[in-house]
Amino acid sequence: MDFGIAGKKALVCAASKGLGRASAVTLAKEGVEVMLCARSVQSLDQVEQEIRQSGGRAHSHACDLTDGASRQSLIDAANKVLGQVDILIHNVGGPKATTVEGTSLDDWRQGYEQLFPGIVHLNSAFLPAMKQRQWGRIVAITSISVLEPIASLAISNAMRAAVTAMLKTLADEVALANVTINCVAPGLIATDRAESLMQNRIERSGLSREDYMKDYLKSIPAGRLGDPAEFGAVVAFLCSQQASYVTGSTIAVDGGKRRSTY
Repeated sequence: MDFGIAGKKALVCAASKGLGRASAVTLAKEGVEVMLCARSVQSLDQVEQEIRQSGGRAHSHACDLTDGASRQSLIDAANKVLGQVDILIHNVGGPKATTVEGTSLDDWRQGYEQLFPGIVHLNSAFLPAMKQRQWGRIVAITSISVLEPIASLAISNAMRAAVTAMLKTLADEVALANVTINCVAPGLIATDRAESLMQNRIERSGLSREDYMKDYLKSIPAGRLGDPAEFGAVVAFLCSQQASYVTGSTIAVDGGKRRSTY
């Protein structure tokens, strides 16, 4: 299927690996010119070269998304290099694992700074022009925890839920301008972040990795971990012309693990 977005310009955050990388690579295959951002210059260069070698158009800019000045540098670079941003993919690494009772006020503040202001800042930078052009796509990579809180991820559960509610409100405000805003909530996808979280749980369980994973996978109807490419395909679809009537939604990519019907 031709998604009808060839020639569009995208900024993809935290694109050096994992879900951000998969989203950027898939968009590039659809003919989208992408700017990649992450903290690691070396990792960014590798993804940029991969996209270019596959015939895509890619640029990169190192950025710490938790720092306002660094974000402004990214905004300036995106406007200069791309000329405009039609597609904005929000993504940022998750906070450390904690329980609610074990989370200090400083931890809550750090979690907020990590997950919330950067999305607001980038939206404020690129939304006005999207509205003026009467076309735009914003997708935020969140977590299945916004639908079913995950044990020992108190900060992520709370802050990603706040991001989701904010973006749902914003989606209503900009829908008439043909700008769609959606969230994609990954379950257990085979990424470095998922591996780190699973290793932490395995250590606390006292089980062997094999026994723990065998039991855990029983909770996923698909019976396996997700592939980042599968996730990237969903993100790309939400950016497509065909998805123009999908906005304000949270799409779960979790192999059926979420048990609720909504």
